[in-house]
Amino acid sequence: MIQRSNPWLQQVDNFIQNNLSDSSLCISQIADSVYTSERQFYRRIKKLTGLTPNEYLKRKRLEKAQEKINRGYQSSVSNLASSVGYNRTDYFSKLYQSKYGKRPTELI
Repeated sequence: MIQRSNPWLQQVDNFIQNNLSDSSLCISQIADSVYTSERQFYRRIKKLTGLTPNEYLKRKRLEKAQEKINRGYQSSVSNLASSVGYNRTDYFSKLYQSKYGKRPTELI
């Protein structure tokens, strides 16, 4: 359902990718980056992706972690978690396992 060819959504994705390691990255910052009010941003993301902005950001972070693991990421899980914006390794591992079925420690 995600409309990847949408130029506005591509701008959102670019901003997220450039700031992914920032654990304080919040929806208002992303909305500001595409010159949209926070309220309008929520509506537009939901319409284009079917996800809330927080769910969308979480998905992007987990996808990047999966991409790093697939490319042979060899560091620790805590370094992987912080590289995609999570301060708590246990929380990151739980999210990762719920999305991909395995803990990142099994794959690194």
